[in-house]
Amino acid sequence: MNLSNRPEDFPGYFATILWVGVGVWLFWTTPQAAFVSWQAIVYFVLGTIGVGILFGIVGMTLQRLMPFLKPRQGPIRTAPPPAQLIGTLVAAAEFVVIYFLAKAVVTGILFQPAVT
Repeated sequence: MNLSNRPEDFPGYFATILWVGVGVWLFWTTPQAAFVSWQAIVYFVLGTIGVGILFGIVGMTLQRLMPFLKPRQGPIRTAPPPAQLIGTLVAAAEFVVIYFLAKAVVTGILFQPAVT
């Protein structure tokens, strides 16, 4: 396995960007949420690390189980068409999973609605 320092080579990179983006949107639209709070630190620091590790492990496992997902070696590194299709489907699935996971964390765990 040849790892580089490029962020797109890390399988959890897309998931961490999504986690932060969805988190900003959820913190902006949730009435009880505040960007300057201990909940924001928990979400944006610990949550980002956790999601990066979790989706990084899943992404590395997918790359190892399906060797055709790796880019071809040569002067122009391109992925074969089936790998591009699978990559697009995985990215869409990551977006859906991360959105619902982030929404559950923000609205269900960090900022629970007041019980009257």
